[in-house]
Amino acid sequence: MFCVLLVLLTVSLQCAAAPRAETYKQNEQGLEKEFEAFLKAYQRADDKGMDEGFGLFRLPKAKEWFGNYFSAEDAEKLSSVYDREISDAESSLIEDMNRADPGSRYHVRCESRGESAAGKPNSGEYGMRPLKPIVVEQFRLEFRSGSHDQKFTFIANFVYVDGAYRFVGGGGVPFWAKPGVGR
Repeated sequence: MFCVLLVLLTVSLQCAAAPRAETYKQNEQGLEKEFEAFLKAYQRADDKGMDEGFGLFRLPKAKEWFGNYFSAEDAEKLSSVYDREISDAESSLIEDMNRADPGSRYHVRCESRGESAAGKPNSGEYGMRPLKPIVVEQFRLEFRSGSHDQKFTFIANFVYVDGAYRFVGGGGVPFWAKPGVGR
């Protein structure tokens, strides 16, 4: 009995000591807070920190997530192109920041545009269609530099998974709803 108690106590302490991923509110301010680590790393020109900061927007277990919403064939295709989508999004954001005001401290303002219709089954003419509804939230993101008041905006689509927003495409629809995806 003492051994069982000791094992339970050890497991409990290990679970309590394990770091938990930060959760963000599912609203505009939560998304703004989620961008902070990436923006701070950009200002420091910390490539690894930028990758880690933008990594917060990556779907955890992407293959499994796509498998929950799409046919097996579509899920396989989507999970194989998702890494490129998220990598391209990070590179594009860094390029925009470099063009607007290189090395500056940026702030982001997020404005909700509501749900995207592309998260619903039988929606849209192009791309892949989910088998069941996906809540895809669309935001207008405005990045403003602190030093020269330069700014740029774009539209991005996110799903809220495991306490954080996960990027699923820029522009008017998530990447799976665009023509030619995974083909």
